[in-house]
Amino acid sequence: MTQFEIGDGAIEGAGPLPKPPTMAVHLALAWNDFDTSLSSWRMWLLLGMNDIRQRYRRSRLGQFWITLAMATTIVSLGLLYAYLFKQPLAQYLPYLGTSFVVWGLLSSVVLDSCWVFISAEGFLRQVPLAKSVFVHRMLVRNGVIFLHNIIILPPIYLIFGVPLGWTLMLAFLGIALILLNGVWIGLLLGTICARFRDMPQIIASLMQVVFYLTPVMWRPSQLPQRVSWLTNFNPFQSFLDIVRDPLLGNLPPLIAWKVAGAVTLVGFAVATLIFSRFRARIVYWL
Repeated sequence: MTQFEIGDGAIEGAGPLPKPPTMAVHLALAWNDFDTSLSSWRMWLLLGMNDIRQRYRRSRLGQFWITLAMATTIVSLGLLYAYLFKQPLAQYLPYLGTSFVVWGLLSSVVLDSCWVFISAEGFLRQVPLAKSVFVHRMLVRNGVIFLHNIIILPPIYLIFGVPLGWTLMLAFLGIALILLNGVWIGLLLGTICARFRDMPQIIASLMQVVFYLTPVMWRPSQLPQRVSWLTNFNPFQSFLDIVRDPLLGNLPPLIAWKVAGAVTLVGFAVATLIFSRFRARIVYWL
């Protein structure tokens, strides 16, 4: 009769059961996944560009519908809120246009991160690809959309006389930092949302609230001093400032760079731990 030795987890006549992988092993596998994805840059570049083409296939204007939709939103809201806030149009419209373009990149990176693995179910179930490939795919897609939107700003700056100087270089650094943060946001939210399918809807609702709490359509100076904490502790404002202010010819506050840097470090630490631990389970959650 076969005897089971429950105490040491072994079966008579067989060796001991293999031990579960340690966290160091999980981290090594996750790093290999990320390293493999970087070497597969042609794949995620083509996938990201194909997402844009598929969205506007058989359209006469094609990808420039993105630009047209954003330009219409900026002009219509700019005229309305300049009147409501009693702001000079020459100052408010460049501020609103720049805010909307940068916010579009921030919000789309967060919202699309929820779907990076869910939308790649067909690939992940059939092809042994590095999962980080689909995070880079999402960043390529949103980077292209941002490039389509940012061409709206030069005509606005020219019409209203917004000066451009050396601070423009800081804007490129801010954009690079946003895209860098998109890596850990995609890994973290992609993993969590693959497991809990209510999370994309929850995050979408939260982003609506964050939009109104972030100075996109209004200026921080319009808030009373007693509620200034709404902006001081808002990381979205920091990422908005490090791109918007240089584009408008101003130096962003040092606190914005500090907050953005701290969010980057903490975000990568948390995302690395969660993605490493649950990376192998993602395909079973799809």
